[in-house]
Amino acid sequence: MNREVSFYPYLTPEEQDLLDRSMKRVTFRKGQVIHRHGDSCVGLIFIRRGRLAFSVLSEEGREITLFRVDSGGTCILSAACVFRGIEMESQITAETNTDISVLPAPVLAQFMAENVEVERIVYKQAVQQYADVLKTMQQIVFFSLEKRLASFLHSESERRGSPAFSMTHEQIARCIGSSREVVTRTLNQFATRGIVALGRGTITILDQDALKELLNGGKQQ
Repeated sequence: MNREVSFYPYLTPEEQDLLDRSMKRVTFRKGQVIHRHGDSCVGLIFIRRGRLAFSVLSEEGREITLFRVDSGGTCILSAACVFRGIEMESQITAETNTDISVLPAPVLAQFMAENVEVERIVYKQAVQQYADVLKTMQQIVFFSLEKRLASFLHSESERRGSPAFSMTHEQIARCIGSSREVVTRTLNQFATRGIVALGRGTITILDQDALKELLNGGKQQ
């Protein structure tokens, strides 16, 4: 199953053997913290089943989810210690019951030092995930709450391939940099306008065109 790791085909037979011997499989329960800033460096995380959330904490203790990684994806920023001068205060949490495989940081660093293709792929993935971080921060700084929520609902619907999905208001608040109370109030406003229908722990998008109109609105002043 380690063949699913993005750079596996570019490894030499000896490197593939080292990866197979080094990868450690771990299971986490929903809500369990996998890594906190200040812990020893994790290394590369490959998600075999479930979903991880990469978050930062404000000085007030509010958690903001910067990006999420689903089954089959890789969390490369869990190995930020491998990149010189690139690190942030963060934590990684299992959003669902999750199975992961971890390639220890020293082994990843060895591969990057000795195999130019591994280095290229890893840096490409790191840039993509930092782009996700910057996109989230840009929305928090420049977009109104209503537009951030509309963007999140639209993206989540597309990601899951369904207009209906299960998610708590607290989870949504972490993803858009707000509070649960504000998210609940805005969702209720969307429901009154016929944009969404709210159930127990579920959200159904009824009017995608209305969401797109909100997305096309201006940035907050």
